[in-house]
Amino acid sequence: MNAPFAPKMPMNPMISHLELEIAWLRQLLEVRIREMQASGLLPGASDLRPGTVIYPQEVEARLHECDDDASDPTPDEVEAKTRLASIEHRRRQYYEKHTKFDATTPLAFLRQEYQLNDAQYLLFLLVIAPAFNPSFSRLYAFIQNHFERDYPSLSLFIEIFSRDKQAAYLNRLIAPGSLLIGEGLIEIRQALGYLPPNRQPLVLPTRMQAYLGGIEMIDSTISSFTEYRTRSDLSGNTMLSDRQNREWYARIEKIRALRSMAKPLPLCYITGPVGAGKRRFAQEVAALLDRDLLCVDIKGIFNTYEDFGMGLSVANREAMLHNAVLCLYGWETLILPTTAEDANFHAQITALHLNICRAIDALLAWHPLTIIVTCQNSVSSAPVLKSRNVESLRLTMPDHKTSRLLWEAALPPALRDDQCDIVAYAENFHLTPGQIREAVREASYASQPDTKVHSEYIIGAVKAQMRHRLSEHATLIEKTYRWEDLIVNKDVEMQLHEIVYRYQYRARVLDDWGLGDRFGHDIGLSALFDGPPGTGKSMCAALIANEIGIDIYQVDLSRVMSKYVGETEKNLAQIFNEAENAQAMLLFDECDSLFGQRTNVKNSNDKYANLEVNYLLQRIERFPGVAILTTNFPAGIDEAFARRLSLRVSFPKPSKAERARLWQSMLRSARLPKGKIDYRELATEFEISGGYIKNAILRAAFMAASSDGIVDQDTLYQAARIEMKSMGMLVSHNDEDPT
Repeated sequence: MNAPFAPKMPMNPMISHLELEIAWLRQLLEVRIREMQASGLLPGASDLRPGTVIYPQEVEARLHECDDDASDPTPDEVEAKTRLASIEHRRRQYYEKHTKFDATTPLAFLRQEYQLNDAQYLLFLLVIAPAFNPSFSRLYAFIQNHFERDYPSLSLFIEIFSRDKQAAYLNRLIAPGSLLIGEGLIEIRQALGYLPPNRQPLVLPTRMQAYLGGIEMIDSTISSFTEYRTRSDLSGNTMLSDRQNREWYARIEKIRALRSMAKPLPLCYITGPVGAGKRRFAQEVAALLDRDLLCVDIKGIFNTYEDFGMGLSVANREAMLHNAVLCLYGWETLILPTTAEDANFHAQITALHLNICRAIDALLAWHPLTIIVTCQNSVSSAPVLKSRNVESLRLTMPDHKTSRLLWEAALPPALRDDQCDIVAYAENFHLTPGQIREAVREASYASQPDTKVHSEYIIGAVKAQMRHRLSEHATLIEKTYRWEDLIVNKDVEMQLHEIVYRYQYRARVLDDWGLGDRFGHDIGLSALFDGPPGTGKSMCAALIANEIGIDIYQVDLSRVMSKYVGETEKNLAQIFNEAENAQAMLLFDECDSLFGQRTNVKNSNDKYANLEVNYLLQRIERFPGVAILTTNFPAGIDEAFARRLSLRVSFPKPSKAERARLWQSMLRSARLPKGKIDYRELATEFEISGGYIKNAILRAAFMAASSDGIVDQDTLYQAARIEMKSMGMLVSHNDEDPT
């Protein structure tokens, strides 16, 4: 160690800065080694067995280490301090010369970004050095007077830099909630056997070594569910309704004012459906702070790390290393909607919510900026913090005017053919900005090169985009029915048309005519179809979906209902969330088991059954889409529930004339071998609804096929009688039973 260390100064300021700081640390170590050797705390240069023997003179030196008896420095000490002064002079020259690089070199950026004090920075350097210069491991072993202790530790740091041995204070540097440990700048490696915390090895994480070495990457533990957005990606203007524009700019001005006053920034909580622009608005907040945006799936963190707080620290460290604001998306996947009465389910979600908020609070306790949380629904509990305020912004579906502007921006006249009707798209397809852009992109891919986009491709892309993840609890229904297939009385037909009109013209009524300001812009559409079995309730639901151009999913109640407390509500929350995202119609067929009357609470089963009804009462009112419920037993439906639905359509048994039309309509097949059929006689003889007429016709067709016959009056007569008997219906006693 007699030769002075003169670091080379390469052109790259990033590398030269790191080398200079390591050289400075090395010289600090030499000065301390010379001092310890002079005072007897370390073996001298002539000792042949350093690190294997504790000499009596070392014991004496340590017993009197704190004595205030300054002695003259040895020549080695003087020489070491001279070299240290030279290195510190080089540091000052470097910082003066490379001031413009100071905050952009990784090491300087880390110190500035994390606001490391002198003690934190020196400990950080102590851990960094062996990763870039292996000789430091030998120096550490020598200073600690043990050949196996060739690693940095808090004990080593205290030995070198703390002359007054303020161990109690310095222990905070590696406490679990400390900045260096909590934010993943350094790690404690568990050694074999027991060691007190201050002697446990400190190591530099692989990610930090890569960053300090100038390697650009995303930490491998979170890279699969992380998206990085730079400020240069932010282009164009966002389109919001006038009301939402005012809300948004009020929040932006508030953040700008707080930043100018150097006050803590609030956590930003942005909610809205898929494609509403949540991450785009998060990007605007980041750009306001001169930062990029790092979007991380919060459920990915939860699934990857046993300790959510540790995973959150890794995500935030990655954001800091990229000079970005952390955006946690997918809040709704963990914090499911619930009510206070949801018992165990509510308790589980509340505990999870509390733990996540505590982790965010711990992060923001020192964080100079903020983080952003996005959620796809507005019913999950928002973050509740002690360290910061929470600023919420709810993005809703675009109103009619904004939707037209979005379509015109995404599909200008030069790109679309004459059949594309922007006004109709805005009125019939309730899409978010992202969904509109995606539909145009998909339609452009489907069109021929160098041709304009056809309207059929736009419509196809919109419908394809509305496919979603409802298959776990629901089944997609084919929409083959049209108005000409409908055979019901005039009152029912008029009510069905009303449902279609309410959907098609709600933008005009609520937005253009201003009724949304009085009654709300997110008014959903719910209807109860009641009536005897086979009267066409499910068919009419599919017909409505076909008419308004959206998918319809029939909810499988057997997969929704659960014997476990809270599971039914959890399944329903998932169904409504997915249906809202995809703008699909929900059909709860034969919903009596799920939406039945609430009972007096006599036992726990009654209590939780009532909770399920209460939950649905709240959730269906908040659902902005179309939900249709059917029941064969209207008396079994909870009255409070029925009153809170938008419409109620009662399907009576078909009249004689309607039954005749049903027989004739269902037998209208050119390829069906038919004989003479009297539809009026069949309608008179069999007072059955359309569903049973369909079953009788199918039964008759198979009977005819098995005997190479035809479908005629006798075959239909026999099939209808069998159908009635299988239903438990009375058959006229004076008619001969063909069976």
